[in-house]
Amino acid sequence: MPRQSTGLRLLLLLLRLALGGLFLFAAYSKWEDPQKFIFAVKGFKILPDHLAVLATYAVPWTEAIASVLLILGIWARASAATIALMLLGFIAGILSVIQRGIDVKCTCFGGYELLCTGSVGWCNIAQNAVLLAAALLIAIKGGGLLSVERRA
Repeated sequence: MPRQSTGLRLLLLLLRLALGGLFLFAAYSKWEDPQKFIFAVKGFKILPDHLAVLATYAVPWTEAIASVLLILGIWARASAATIALMLLGFIAGILSVIQRGIDVKCTCFGGYELLCTGSVGWCNIAQNAVLLAAALLIAIKGGGLLSVERRA
Protein backbone atom coordinates (compact mmCIF):
# COMPACT_ATOMS: atom_id res chain seq x y z
CA MET A 1 0.00 0.00 0.00
CA PRO A 2 1.53 3.36 -0.98
CA ARG A 3 2.28 5.82 1.80
CA GLN A 4 -0.21 8.69 2.12
CA SER A 5 0.97 12.23 1.46
CA THR A 6 1.53 14.52 4.43
CA GLY A 7 -1.25 16.80 3.17
CA LEU A 8 -3.78 13.96 3.16
CA ARG A 9 -2.64 12.78 6.58
CA LEU A 10 -3.04 16.34 7.92
CA LEU A 11 -6.50 16.65 6.35
CA LEU A 12 -7.53 13.35 7.95
CA LEU A 13 -6.28 14.55 11.34
CA LEU A 14 -8.25 17.80 11.03
CA LEU A 15 -11.39 15.96 9.92
CA ARG A 16 -10.95 13.45 12.74
CA LEU A 17 -10.64 16.18 15.37
CA ALA A 18 -13.53 18.24 13.97
CA LEU A 19 -15.88 15.27 13.62
CA GLY A 20 -14.91 13.89 17.02
CA GLY A 21 -15.32 17.27 18.70
CA LEU A 22 -18.66 17.88 17.04
CA PHE A 23 -20.11 14.52 18.03
CA LEU A 24 -18.72 14.81 21.56
CA PHE A 25 -20.53 18.14 21.85
CA ALA A 26 -23.68 16.51 20.45
CA ALA A 27 -23.46 13.77 23.10
CA TYR A 28 -22.97 16.34 25.84
CA SER A 29 -25.97 18.38 24.69
CA LYS A 30 -28.15 15.26 24.83
CA TRP A 31 -26.91 14.42 28.34
CA GLU A 32 -27.52 18.01 29.41
CA ASP A 33 -31.26 17.80 28.64
CA PRO A 34 -32.34 14.16 28.15
CA GLN A 35 -36.02 15.10 28.40
CA LYS A 36 -35.71 17.41 25.38
CA PHE A 37 -33.92 14.66 23.46
CA ILE A 38 -36.52 11.98 24.23
CA PHE A 39 -39.30 14.33 23.10
CA ALA A 40 -37.42 14.82 19.82
CA VAL A 41 -36.89 11.06 19.37
CA LYS A 42 -40.57 10.39 20.04
CA GLY A 43 -41.51 13.27 17.70
CA PHE A 44 -40.03 11.36 14.76
CA LYS A 45 -42.70 8.66 15.36
CA ILE A 46 -40.39 5.88 14.19
CA LEU A 47 -39.61 3.96 17.39
CA PRO A 48 -42.05 2.56 19.95
CA ASP A 49 -41.80 4.30 23.34
CA HIS A 50 -39.59 1.69 25.02
CA LEU A 51 -37.06 1.86 22.15
CA ALA A 52 -37.21 5.66 22.15
CA VAL A 53 -36.16 5.60 25.80
CA LEU A 54 -33.34 3.18 24.95
CA ALA A 55 -32.21 5.42 22.08
CA THR A 56 -32.20 8.42 24.42
CA TYR A 57 -29.46 6.74 26.41
CA ALA A 58 -27.68 4.68 23.73
CA VAL A 59 -27.21 7.43 21.11
CA PRO A 60 -25.26 9.91 23.26
CA TRP A 61 -23.06 7.19 24.77
CA THR A 62 -22.30 5.79 21.34
CA GLU A 63 -21.53 9.28 20.05
CA ALA A 64 -19.28 10.02 23.05
CA ILE A 65 -17.28 6.80 22.92
CA ALA A 66 -16.78 6.97 19.15
CA SER A 67 -15.85 10.66 19.44
CA VAL A 68 -13.25 10.20 22.16
CA LEU A 69 -11.65 7.32 20.26
CA LEU A 70 -11.70 9.40 17.07
CA ILE A 71 -10.10 12.40 18.77
CA LEU A 72 -7.42 10.20 20.33
CA GLY A 73 -6.82 8.43 17.03
CA ILE A 74 -7.51 5.02 18.55
CA TRP A 75 -9.55 2.76 16.27
CA ALA A 76 -10.16 5.81 14.08
CA ARG A 77 -11.55 3.79 11.17
CA ALA A 78 -14.00 1.86 13.36
CA SER A 79 -15.03 5.02 15.22
CA ALA A 80 -15.60 6.89 11.98
CA ALA A 81 -17.56 3.93 10.59
CA THR A 82 -19.73 3.95 13.73
CA ILE A 83 -20.43 7.66 13.30
CA ALA A 84 -21.13 7.08 9.59
CA LEU A 85 -23.69 4.39 10.44
CA MET A 86 -25.33 6.72 12.94
CA LEU A 87 -25.45 9.48 10.33
CA LEU A 88 -27.09 7.09 7.86
CA GLY A 89 -29.70 6.34 10.51
CA PHE A 90 -30.24 10.04 11.17
CA ILE A 91 -30.60 10.72 7.44
CA ALA A 92 -33.12 7.86 7.10
CA GLY A 93 -35.10 9.23 10.04
CA ILE A 94 -35.14 12.73 8.59
CA LEU A 95 -36.21 11.43 5.17
CA SER A 96 -39.01 9.52 6.87
CA VAL A 97 -40.22 12.65 8.65
CA ILE A 98 -40.07 14.69 5.44
CA GLN A 99 -41.93 12.01 3.48
CA ARG A 100 -44.68 11.73 6.14
CA GLY A 101 -44.98 15.52 6.54
CA ILE A 102 -44.27 15.48 10.27
CA ASP A 103 -43.18 18.79 11.78
CA VAL A 104 -40.43 18.02 14.30
CA LYS A 105 -37.51 20.05 15.62
CA CYS A 106 -34.02 18.61 15.60
CA THR A 107 -32.22 18.61 18.95
CA CYS A 108 -29.01 17.10 17.64
CA PHE A 109 -26.83 19.75 19.27
CA GLY A 110 -29.16 20.96 22.01
CA GLY A 111 -30.19 24.51 21.22
CA TYR A 112 -26.97 25.11 19.29
CA GLU A 113 -27.79 23.93 15.79
CA LEU A 114 -25.03 24.08 13.19
CA LEU A 115 -26.59 25.47 10.04
CA CYS A 116 -30.20 24.33 10.04
CA THR A 117 -32.84 26.00 12.15
CA GLY A 118 -36.52 25.27 12.58
CA SER A 119 -38.10 21.96 11.66
CA VAL A 120 -36.01 19.16 10.22
CA GLY A 121 -35.78 19.19 6.46
CA TRP A 122 -33.48 19.10 3.48
CA CYS A 123 -30.94 21.36 5.17
CA ASN A 124 -30.45 18.65 7.81
CA ILE A 125 -30.03 16.04 5.08
CA ALA A 126 -27.32 18.14 3.40
CA GLN A 127 -25.59 18.86 6.72
CA ASN A 128 -25.55 15.17 7.65
CA ALA A 129 -24.37 14.22 4.15
CA VAL A 130 -21.30 16.47 4.55
CA LEU A 131 -20.57 14.92 7.96
CA LEU A 132 -21.11 11.46 6.45
CA ALA A 133 -18.59 12.20 3.69
CA ALA A 134 -15.99 13.18 6.31
CA ALA A 135 -16.69 10.06 8.37
CA LEU A 136 -16.45 7.81 5.32
CA LEU A 137 -13.17 9.39 4.24
CA ILE A 138 -11.67 8.65 7.65
CA ALA A 139 -13.17 5.14 7.68
CA ILE A 140 -11.62 4.39 4.28
CA LYS A 141 -8.31 6.26 4.44
CA GLY A 142 -7.57 6.05 8.16
CA GLY A 143 -6.99 8.56 10.93
CA GLY A 144 -4.08 10.43 9.42
CA LEU A 145 -1.39 12.11 11.50
CA LEU A 146 -1.13 11.19 15.20
CA SER A 147 -3.40 8.20 14.71
CA VAL A 148 -2.58 4.99 16.51
CA GLU A 149 -3.41 2.73 13.60
CA ARG A 150 -1.42 0.05 11.99
CA ARG A 151 -1.00 0.46 8.27
CA ALA A 152 -2.30 -2.42 6.17
